[in-house]
Amino acid sequence: MTVTSNKVNFQAQRAIAGSEDFEATFLEHWPKVYGVLFRVVGDKAEAEDLALETFWRLYQRPPARRENLEGWLYRVAVNLGFNALRSQKRRTQYEEQAGKLALESDPPADPADQAELLERRREVRGVLAQMKPRSAQLLVLRHSGFSYAEIATVVKVRPSSVGKLLARAEDEFERVYRRFQGE
Repeated sequence: MTVTSNKVNFQAQRAIAGSEDFEATFLEHWPKVYGVLFRVVGDKAEAEDLALETFWRLYQRPPARRENLEGWLYRVAVNLGFNALRSQKRRTQYEEQAGKLALESDPPADPADQAELLERRREVRGVLAQMKPRSAQLLVLRHSGFSYAEIATVVKVRPSSVGKLLARAEDEFERVYRRFQGE
């Protein structure tokens, strides 16, 4: 970018960023920008957020030439609206895919199986509560999918000692579980 274009952009920004001029521009164009965005996204709150984003962009980086300010505003607004629609579509696809995977991986909803599963979870939580906090933390981290290196960082130990610590934690879990079961 050249010094001349920096000067022109700065002057345009000063012209629009002046509180009275910007406020007048905002008040003049808000209803139409909001209306366009509402028709694109179909949600009042989303349209309002995107309209505010449009004017924020105008305030931060106004167009170099002010002759077609209305066209610039609508172009930015419509682009933001279409980006929001694409984002929503991707999010919906990811959520549907995650839901399908969850349904496929979950066993059938047999009430007896669910009750048994809840009881086992309650027992495990009870055993973890009776264990040394660090041992319980190690087991929870490992069974949550953390790697040895990640566990070492969280627990603040060397990665080479995580295996031994996990083995000890598993032994402690087994002893406490037997006591919990009354054995």
